[in-house]
Amino acid sequence: MSVNFKSIARRDPRDIMATPKHYAMVVSNGATDIDQLSQLISDGSTVTQADVYAVIIRLVNTIQNELSQGRTVRLGKLGSFNLSVNSEGVDTPDKVTPSLIKRTKIRYRPSLELNNMLKTLRFSKKSD
Repeated sequence: MSVNFKSIARRDPRDIMATPKHYAMVVSNGATDIDQLSQLISDGSTVTQADVYAVIIRLVNTIQNELSQGRTVRLGKLGSFNLSVNSEGVDTPDKVTPSLIKRTKIRYRPSLELNNMLKTLRFSKKSD
């Protein structure tokens, strides 16, 4: 199976007069929600869909709790999650305060195994 992509034209925001260039963009082949995901996992195991669903919900809640305590959450072959912040810069360390933090993000870093999967993907251009 291959991943579909299409061509999309984009202008350089630094030079709006320049001729647009064309780039590849992945075309979604649908989405899998938590109900479908729990069913797919259940179909491949002896665990019921309801049990899988409950574990996924608990996993999300636990990840949120661990992140809110400043911990990195490592999920083996899935990857890891940690917090990152953007803040204003100041001249001295003693002037760094929580009020300087402007945005908090959750960073996801895929595992080596997931990153290696990207190397084996095949692509097909979708006709317009």
